[in-house]
Amino acid sequence: MKPLAYIVGTFPTITETFILGEMQALCVQGVTLHLFALRRPIEIAQYAPKTDFGAMMHYGPAFLDRHLWGANLRMLRAYPGRYLKIVGGLLARTAVNPIHCLKALGVFPIAVAFAEVVAESGIEHIHAHWATHPATVAYIISRLLKIPFSFTAHAYDATLIRTMMREKVRRAAFIITCTRLNRRLLTALFPESESKILVNHHGIFLDRFIPNGKQIVQPQAEFRILSCGSLYPRKGFPDLVEACRLLRDKGWKFRCEIIGEGPLRRRLERSIALHHLEEVVSLRGALPQKEVIDSYRAADLFVLSCTTDHLGWDELFSDPLLLLEVGLAAPFRPVTDGIPNVLVEAMAMGIPVVSTNAGAVPELIQDGRTGTLVPERDPRALAAAIDHLLTNPHTRQELAREARETVRRYFDRSKNVGALLTTFTSRLQTNGNRISRCD
Repeated sequence: MKPLAYIVGTFPTITETFILGEMQALCVQGVTLHLFALRRPIEIAQYAPKTDFGAMMHYGPAFLDRHLWGANLRMLRAYPGRYLKIVGGLLARTAVNPIHCLKALGVFPIAVAFAEVVAESGIEHIHAHWATHPATVAYIISRLLKIPFSFTAHAYDATLIRTMMREKVRRAAFIITCTRLNRRLLTALFPESESKILVNHHGIFLDRFIPNGKQIVQPQAEFRILSCGSLYPRKGFPDLVEACRLLRDKGWKFRCEIIGEGPLRRRLERSIALHHLEEVVSLRGALPQKEVIDSYRAADLFVLSCTTDHLGWDELFSDPLLLLEVGLAAPFRPVTDGIPNVLVEAMAMGIPVVSTNAGAVPELIQDGRTGTLVPERDPRALAAAIDHLLTNPHTRQELAREARETVRRYFDRSKNVGALLTTFTSRLQTNGNRISRCD
């Protein structure tokens, strides 16, 4: 009976609480978990999630840390052939993408240092979150120690940067993804691996998101619209601000709060000022989960106007290294979310939701049954959907009830992590491995 290793990029981070939730649920179910993070956050904000959830923590040593190179020297002596073969393989498989090659070589010594800890801890399986560099680290440890690895592909990380993806998919024991859309995309790219690409929704802890039980009625003063997410183009917040302008001009009395932080803040602030929406739309910034839940309870409607962004020529100026890493030969690959967890949370709280048909959102929301979907990048359609729901409290009540039931059935994190644990156990039995539980 052996423990399980998880590999992540940065930990903790407020934008990846779904990964933390999965690890918490595994620990609750008795799994002995080691968490390996490539780096600490540059600055741990007061709203960062708590990290004392039962896993043993390991952080990647700094590049000039003598422990990093001591571990590499020891592993080179122990496995000289494997060590050099992996380096050569990384060079050969990433040479066509110099930026990705440098990043892969950069994480290699950290992966080797992690491998030493993995060997000493008796770990016999590694699982990475994100198909990019965390999966590369898991791949390196797997090749060095001859133990299996797997990884979770969340959204565009599986298809945006394809360098080495075929090799990682080929050698992985299995691949988890959180949407059927992602499974279709991965299967189209790697049809020979279809049988080991599995779907497992992240879900949420239902006992943290309990509806307030109040009857949905027309408010006496003004409606409260809530949105939440990182301020990136794929979240579609400019469309929401424009929809708010249209609703304001139509005479609706409401407040729209946007919770989250990111690079679009200044653009949103300019748009709010330009249209004199300061009394209507407020940017709350990032908030701790307790305050987010309080905002859910006060909201009459939750709106997330997701869009399909594209990595294109704009990145030549904003993030040229990323554009080069993706590959100039195909610069317009889509960047979109899978199933945003905030939609799941809002539905669990019994709030009517409005979103778009972008990404995997339709896998969560059935239009007219569990929520309302509109075409992406269409502020007028978004405003019309909000207008319709604000006018019809009975419709909002029915949508909210069905939405809560959908989350209860398919997005209960405890159930879904139980299924994930079954996947770990059943898939690894063929290799003679077992996942250790703290009995």
